[in-house]
Order: sequence, then C-alpha cells, then structure tokens
Amino acid sequence: MASIRLLHLGKLGPEALHRAYAGLAEAQKGQDAPILLLAQSDAHLSLGAAQGPGAELDRLACERLDIPVLRRPLGGGVVWVDPGQLNYFFIFPMVAGMRRAPELFDRIVPWVLAVHAHFGLEVEARGGQDFWCRGRKIGGTGAASIGHSLVMGGSFILDARWTSFADCVAAPSAGFRTWLKEALEEGLCSWSRFLDRVVGPEAVLEACPALLRAAGWDVVVARPTEAERGAMTHAELEDVDWEQAVRRRVRAGIKLKTGAFLTEQHWPEGEWLRVWTENGVFRRVAGSAWRVGQESMLAGLQPGSARLDEGLWKLVGNGAALWGERLSETAVWTD
Repeated sequence: MASIRLLHLGKLGPEALHRAYAGLAEAQKGQDAPILLLAQSDAHLSLGAAQGPGAELDRLACERLDIPVLRRPLGGGVVWVDPGQLNYFFIFPMVAGMRRAPELFDRIVPWVLAVHAHFGLEVEARGGQDFWCRGRKIGGTGAASIGHSLVMGGSFILDARWTSFADCVAAPSAGFRTWLKEALEEGLCSWSRFLDRVVGPEAVLEACPALLRAAGWDVVVARPTEAERGAMTHAELEDVDWEQAVRRRVRAGIKLKTGAFLTEQHWPEGEWLRVWTENGVFRRVAGSAWRVGQESMLAGLQPGSARLDEGLWKLVGNGAALWGERLSETAVWTD
C-alpha cells in the first residue's frame, strides 16, 4: 500500500494558498511520499498560468467588489475560489512514476468519488479533469509540473456562490453577463444545493483519512517540516499584469464547462451576435438581426446542417449567408 502525507493547513489567504502547494512541490524530493494538501481560502480569482487578466476579467469590477486576482502555477482557465470550498492539492514526485496529468487524475478519482459518496452524492469523472453529479458539474481540476513534482489541484464545492465570479468576468455586454449567470446557475452546483444542507469542511476533513485508506493509501497525518514551511513562505507567484498582451483563452468568450462555451462578437454599425454552444449543438443564439425572444429558434441545431440554414433563412432572409458566416466565426466548440 502506497504512503501519502495528509496536510491540513486550515484557512489561508489567497497568496498563501497558492504558495503552499507550490512551495511543497519545490521542496519535495524524489524519495519523499506523495502529499495531499487540504486548505480553505478567502474569496479570490485565480488565473491559469497562460492567461492575461486584462483579456479575461473586468478590472473595475474586481476592484469595486474587492476581489483579489492571482496567477496560479497550475493550468486551466479562470477559477473562482471562496470559503465555501475545501481545496485539495495532490503533490507527487515525478520519479515515482507519476509524470502526466491524466495518470494523476485517474489515481485520485476513486478518492474524490468516495468523499462525495460518503455524504450521499453520486459523482462521476468526465473529460479527464472534471466531476459531475446529476447532470451538473460539481468540481474540476488543474495540473502542472512544479520543481520535480506533478501537482493536481481541485476543490470540494460545499457551498459556493457564483455571482461575484460572473460579475468579474470580462463581458462585452450586459446580456452576455446575464446569460453567463444563467449558465453557471444551471450547469454548476455545490453540495448544499444537492443535499439541502451545508456540510462543513470539518466533517470532510474527519472523513478523509479513512476514505484515503479505502482508496489504497497508507495515510500519515502530518504537519509541514521546517524546510517545507520555508519553501512555502518563499515560493514565488507570477505578478498579475493587467496590461499583458495575451489573447483570451476562449476566443470572444468563456468556457462554461466541458463541451459548453459562451461567446459574443460585435461588428460596425452596432451589429452583434451572442452564442451559447453545448454538446455539439447551438443551445441559444441571439443577435442584432432578429427580434428579442427569437434566440431559441436555432436551439438544438448542429453547425453546418440543412436545418440550421433553414432557421437562419427564416430569421434573416437574404442575410442568411452573412449571418451564417458570423455564426461560424463566433461559435466555439472545443478548447
């Protein structure tokens, strides 16, 4: 049975949270046991390693709502972190044979599913990085190599709130932000919504050791060593440069969840198009060329289909070819 060190650091400030797993990874040596770090954090926005804040976020909204913005060492898109989540980070020495994120994801899946099941939530892994429950996303992961270790982070979303996140995302229009809030409300969920009660992080922490053992780990509940504490304190995070010239991770919009994207583009003379794609079809489409309330006319149609051509003709007549091109240009289907 493989050993793992279980470290619980309580509630940390945003910078301390990301310095913690980065420092632990930098201090880890090849012969060391893997680490599972658990911690909560104050509300903040965490940018993926390759994202530009100016392209992804509304700076004035972040400042008005007093939401800190940090760039984390892990990959993926913008992540909302708040006290309603219990964050976990698996830190594996790569010499131990765990070198790729998909391998580490497969290794942690039994434990993540077992934690949810312990509290009455039947969860499945999807897309090699996400967790879903009753048709809604209930968690995601991001990974990166730090030092000589592979790190994968995620969170148990016990009682999260998405409103501040949606308010801080860069939005080309008020309508885009409204759709974003609706999509998040529908597509993402927390434990409290499914269970009709709030499970405290203490209950999850209490259950973790036994569930790790059931998933095949020899658990050692530990504290950071002096060397690890020093590495956590001095771990460097990349500065957030709001003027950084980096394109948006999702062209003209944002990824909502696996297989779902919200995008919007504008053209001269006030013409615009907003597109919500999901599972290979158009979920919802609105534009300046047709009336409010007609956005459902293209719902459920596939790109390039005859039915889509017919729907566009009904909406805009002779402008069908132009708006078909714009629809193709605006819609995003994959990462």
